[in-house]
Amino acid sequence: MIDSDWRLERLERQVRHQRIALLAVGLTAMGFALAAFTATAPKTIEAQAIRIVDATGKPRILIGAPPPVEGRKRTDGQTASIVVLGPDGEDRVVLGEEPLPRLDGKTYPRVAAGYGLVLHDRNGSERGAMSYLDNGRGVVALDRPGGDAVAMIVNEQSGFAGVTVNYANPVGQYAEAWRIGTKGDEAWLSLQDRPQAERARLSTKGTAAPALVTRPAGSPPAP
Repeated sequence: MIDSDWRLERLERQVRHQRIALLAVGLTAMGFALAAFTATAPKTIEAQAIRIVDATGKPRILIGAPPPVEGRKRTDGQTASIVVLGPDGEDRVVLGEEPLPRLDGKTYPRVAAGYGLVLHDRNGSERGAMSYLDNGRGVVALDRPGGDAVAMIVNEQSGFAGVTVNYANPVGQYAEAWRIGTKGDEAWLSLQDRPQAERARLSTKGTAAPALVTRPAGSPPAP
């Protein structure tokens, strides 16, 4: 009985040693394989365009300079960008060089070329963006169907930094309702009526006391 126990214990030790040896061999082989892959793997992948499809074969993500057009309803505005498509092929997100704004199937000019992130609704109409434009303007905006609704702006040319809120308008028309921001040493809140006349302004500049100015409808523009 003692001899049997000794033989069993010896066999268990041999099995353990064999397992350890096999593990070491496996780890060594994996190390050599990884080293070989690292040595031969390309450092740069070069391609003009990449199209990623969903399980049904529909293109959903397009990457390129410009992206491929197959599966994308919009065929103009081929910019260097990443485009996320909806299931029907409409643009939903564009990241990179911004295409011209598109509303209800029509394209409109942009104030300046720029780069950023552009959001679209289910019909492919632009509904918001975070952009830096070539004219020195940084903008984070949300749009109504007809155009800009709320915008946070930093304008290097005018020196203005602040927020604007617009009235709802038809496409191509712009009517600012209120603006809050700073320019130089002045900070202000300005309210305008739809004809674009300033009706009230609360402001402060430097060490001067805050000033509140109101104007009736039809008053001439503020100096």
